[in-house]
Order: sequence, then C-alpha cells, then structure tokens
Amino acid sequence: MPAVQDPLVERIRQILKATFRDDTVDVSLSGIRDNIHVIVVSRAFDQMQENAKQEHLWSLIDQSNLTAEEKARISLILAYSPDDLK
Repeated sequence: MPAVQDPLVERIRQILKATFRDDTVDVSLSGIRDNIHVIVVSRAFDQMQENAKQEHLWSLIDQSNLTAEEKARISLILAYSPDDLK
C-alpha cells in the first residue's frame, strides 16, 4: 500500500521551488507527529550568514498563503550553500 503524502509538504515545496528553481529543495515529514522538515541547498546562500539564510527562507514562507497552523508544522529549516557541504 503506497504511503499517503501530506499535501502541505508539496505546497511548501512548490513555494520554495518558485524561488529556488534549479536548486535542491527537500520537504518531508519528520516522522514526529505531523512536523515538517525543510532543506534547501543553493548557491544563493554563498557568503550568507546562518541567520540571513534562515530569515530568507522564513520570509518566503511568511509571504505565502499558508495559515499560522500550517507554518507551525515546520519544525526545522536548514539552508546550505553547496560549499557548506564540502
């Protein structure tokens, strides 16, 4: 039986892919309650401080049409430059 996909996971992925078209955007259920984890790897984060990366991603989420309850399900957002992963 195939796993049931949470539609909010795909909505968040689409929101972020609108900005990070050619980059890696991974949005998945955390496995704890209905929390969602987000990871974005992009050259846009080159030379950015960690707090600026977080602020950028959260601003995209905040500008979306997600409700406060939907946003609250995001328990982790990680932003990396490819250089961060070397």
